[in-house]
Amino acid sequence: MTSSDIAPPAVAGGKTRDTAPTAFLPWRRAGLAMALTFSLLQLLNEVGAMMAIPLYGSMSNDLALSPGQATWALMSTTIFGAATIALLSKAGDLYGHRRLMVISVLGIALGFVISALAPNFIVLVIGRALTGTMAGQALCIGILNARLSVGDRTRAVAIIAGGQAIGIFVAFAFGGMIVEFGGTWRGAFWIGGLLTALSLVAFLIWGKDSDARVRNAGTRQRVEVGGVLLLGVGLTLLCIGIAQSTTWGLASPATLLTVLGGAAVLAASFFVESKAKNPLLDVRSLLGRNLTPAYLVFLTLGVCGMLLYNLTLTLLQVPGDPVSIGFGLSPLQAAFVFLPMTLAGLVAAKTVPIIVRRTSAGVTLVIGGLLLMAAFTALRFEHTSLAVIVVAILVFGYGYTALLTTALSVITAEAPKETAAGTASLYVSMALAASSLGGAIFAALQAANSVPIEGGALPTAGLFDTGYLIAAGATLIAIVCGLVIRPTKLADAVVTH
Repeated sequence: MTSSDIAPPAVAGGKTRDTAPTAFLPWRRAGLAMALTFSLLQLLNEVGAMMAIPLYGSMSNDLALSPGQATWALMSTTIFGAATIALLSKAGDLYGHRRLMVISVLGIALGFVISALAPNFIVLVIGRALTGTMAGQALCIGILNARLSVGDRTRAVAIIAGGQAIGIFVAFAFGGMIVEFGGTWRGAFWIGGLLTALSLVAFLIWGKDSDARVRNAGTRQRVEVGGVLLLGVGLTLLCIGIAQSTTWGLASPATLLTVLGGAAVLAASFFVESKAKNPLLDVRSLLGRNLTPAYLVFLTLGVCGMLLYNLTLTLLQVPGDPVSIGFGLSPLQAAFVFLPMTLAGLVAAKTVPIIVRRTSAGVTLVIGGLLLMAAFTALRFEHTSLAVIVVAILVFGYGYTALLTTALSVITAEAPKETAAGTASLYVSMALAASSLGGAIFAALQAANSVPIEGGALPTAGLFDTGYLIAAGATLIAIVCGLVIRPTKLADAVVTH
């Protein structure tokens, strides 16, 4: 098994630091500023991951990409994030969350630069993968657990969730605006790198650190990385198999080999991590009456989110003709159709804590799952109506943020303070892996439901009929999780302002 030694930095002169825990920050003066900064970082994470969707057309034309290759420009971001977040988060729990946050943001900025300079598909995928250095959210949890009280921590979680909701619209609008005003996808990536650099400045000013470095000063831990390497390989194989399944054939040897092989490697990665003394991805933390369903909610969020974005943006931009259906909107016009999702997400960030307090975390998860199911059911049967699409996106935005805020609050409340970032990395890794699977499903459906035209391919109605139906089915995961989670006072306290 491959491993590496991670040792916290020694204190000058060989003296150990005071191991007293860091004091809580006052909310109005310092806690709010830090929460807003973390929310900005989450917003830019969403921009970095999603801004490529409106740029598919121009990237494909300039680099001669196939539809499948264009999809990999997005999937590489989420796959790399799922495979690296555990290492960065564990290092944050040992070295200090602030310094690892700086490394993560620098990695994202470098990814934007490489993407902007990419001369071909391979370099583009490498650059887009680096923008998936998304350990920031897990590292934020480590800092929040140490520096904020339980009540203030929940307020911060809601603000971060709001930043994520805003980030989706900003990503689509930003990419669409570049295209609308004659810019290039390379220019968009340059601007993304600049914005990321500015966010780093904001973090250095308002972002605090936890007491992780102090707590681990003078100690040395051996951390196993073999399981995480297997995770990256297994997830990549699984996504390749799913994405190519309709091209190779659903029951072809190539499809079965990559899908089953990827699943086997993923299972091996979890087994290796469960046996490691100091695992990067502590899969044993997945087990628990409340933790297990809270983590599984992110499977719904990842698959449903990626399917909604890809399917709906494609539907809005593709022109309608006798073969295909669509609205022929520009990328910028299509982005504004997602504005209701942002508004609903902001409302949910404020009202969901009240709902959980008055009911329970489980009830709120069921409500969120049902809202997502209703949105996808409407899209499945009425996606020829722009008004229905707008309302469905509004409903999706509220349900999505309700699921995210509730599941994240439960995980944050039950995570051990000393391993908060490592525990949080589990849900972020799961969400990114699920997003990768959602992207792979879209790629497979797109290949099976397209007709060739000069210079590319045109999607048929089957892409949207099948895609929205699959997304509606995925919401059952969140609904079942809400039904089985235990309605403890702990979950209620977490979301009380």
